[in-house]
Amino acid sequence: MEANTRDLERIFDQTISYQVPLFQRPYVWTREENWLPLWEDIQSLLDKHLTNGDVHPHFLGAIVLEQMNSPTGSIETRQLIDGQQRLTTLQIFLIAARDLCQLYEIEKYNERFGDLVSNKKNRIENDDEVFKVWPTNSDREAFSLVHSIASAANLRKHYKKGENTAQLDDSIADAYLYFSLQLEDWLTGKTEDFSDEKKEYSLDEYLESLWQIVCRKLLLVVIDLGKDDESQVIFETLNARGTQLLPADLVKNYLFRKAETNQENIEKLYDEYWKPFDDSFWRKETKQGRLLRPRIDLFLQHYLALKTLEDVKVNHIFNVFKHFEKNNSVELVIDPVRSPSTPGEHTKALHQYGTVFKEFYQPIPGTRTSVFLTRLAAVDTATVYPFLLEAFRTLADSHKEELEKILVCLESYLIRRMICGLTMKNYNRFFIELIKSVQKSSEYSELSVVTFLLKSDSDSTRFPKDDEFKRAWLEFPVYDRLAQYKIRSILSALDAALQTGKSEAIALPDKLTIEHIMPRKWKDHWPLPTENPDDPIEKQEKQDKRNILKHSFGNLTLITNSLNPSLSNGSWSTKRPEIIKFSKLNLNQYFHDVEEWDESAIKIRGKELLDLSLKIWPYPKSATSDT
Repeated sequence: MEANTRDLERIFDQTISYQVPLFQRPYVWTREENWLPLWEDIQSLLDKHLTNGDVHPHFLGAIVLEQMNSPTGSIETRQLIDGQQRLTTLQIFLIAARDLCQLYEIEKYNERFGDLVSNKKNRIENDDEVFKVWPTNSDREAFSLVHSIASAANLRKHYKKGENTAQLDDSIADAYLYFSLQLEDWLTGKTEDFSDEKKEYSLDEYLESLWQIVCRKLLLVVIDLGKDDESQVIFETLNARGTQLLPADLVKNYLFRKAETNQENIEKLYDEYWKPFDDSFWRKETKQGRLLRPRIDLFLQHYLALKTLEDVKVNHIFNVFKHFEKNNSVELVIDPVRSPSTPGEHTKALHQYGTVFKEFYQPIPGTRTSVFLTRLAAVDTATVYPFLLEAFRTLADSHKEELEKILVCLESYLIRRMICGLTMKNYNRFFIELIKSVQKSSEYSELSVVTFLLKSDSDSTRFPKDDEFKRAWLEFPVYDRLAQYKIRSILSALDAALQTGKSEAIALPDKLTIEHIMPRKWKDHWPLPTENPDDPIEKQEKQDKRNILKHSFGNLTLITNSLNPSLSNGSWSTKRPEIIKFSKLNLNQYFHDVEEWDESAIKIRGKELLDLSLKIWPYPKSATSDT
């Protein structure tokens, strides 16, 4: 057996055919689980290369190959024992790149990418030898189609689908369509960037970056089996169901072996700093994005993002840590926690930041930190955690008031953007830039955070001002636009803000029901106030306005028990007493004195709740003159 690291050019540029055995499963990779993470990794490399000119190599995994006996005159053939899903996907990606070069009539790159996906016809004997990768039988028709289709538009026509169709119900065709669309957006500069100042690049510059990343920076470990190796045993071993090592296990082993080499006291390091990480708390899986990951994976991801000031993917944690440790080990640092250099200092730093991270999951109830973290869960982003790790470490003990001011500012920023329907797409890079900006100012303070948050006017990062927030609050059908758990969080915050000395302080149940005061099915008991009942245009306009208004905050509340559907859809005279009966929430004391409920009443309550929300989530005071 022989294992070597190979870039994609070396793997595919030779005249060769990698064949998937018949007994292996068909192509099963999917967008969410496989293509999207792969593209995010590649795009990150592309962006860095385009702007900085150099990036670290990126490992895509391993493939296992077995030499096949080929007839005299045939091209070299290898059987894919393991890694066929990965290698097939990379071929589809390269085919999409080739086709876009042909579409843009860039002959140089069309030929270059073409050489990576097709063997030259003057070197082959059989038609199927033209393919660098030849899938298992059930996938060959779709793969041959994708190999020759030339464009996403042609592929849609073949499947008789519309021009905006993004799914064709065939895994290989869908993979081609996905990568073609992502590459086209990137090559034409359509991918979003949080930076307000975006440099313009030529198509040739984009393509050169794409070529350099594909050829030089995407690496595979290629394992070539010898004639005496048992390929089936190796295949079964590689695919056995076992308990995989976590990145933290690899980090632990790496640090303690280096510490032992450095003659540090590893028993003391373990007892003082690492032992807490072996607690079951850290292995408990928590949802982040699309996947469930152990908490310690998430901690290391955020910790490394803070330390390296780069977006770190979960599946790259160990390699990123090794690179960080090696680079830091040669520096003379003043703060061994903020910038550790020895294995012992790294272990101590992990312990201190880990203690902070654990508090995020076990905050003291009723504190501003607890409130912030609860509402952060509703926003559904963990991208701010790297910043929070340093802010809490720096401020939680000695500058608690300053930390709380920062939390209010961040919460206002995130909640306002959520209510205004603004994108979360670039938050990971945006909050890395926040860390850079705050560190440059040499202090974690409300002023440094506000200064950064207010500097952008782009849709992807701006802090919504009061006018924009008011429009969204009063006019948007938020019930249709936001997930229910997000709306519940907003209404719960309003209820808490209505707490007074005269109202009873109660802990809200975990599962509250969102209730439409004017019901979604209003037609039976809530007639439209039309001046001309026989005018269909007026009737339709009022109906359309009502159907938007009924989903606005002014018409939404929380109740502790679901109303009977007949009561929920009943008239206001029958529904009002039931809301009062079923709810002791501060939010619903409002309805005790409301005799009628119509469009006007919804708008009045909406404005009152808006005034309250502006106090909960204010625009930073330093910029009020701009509102």
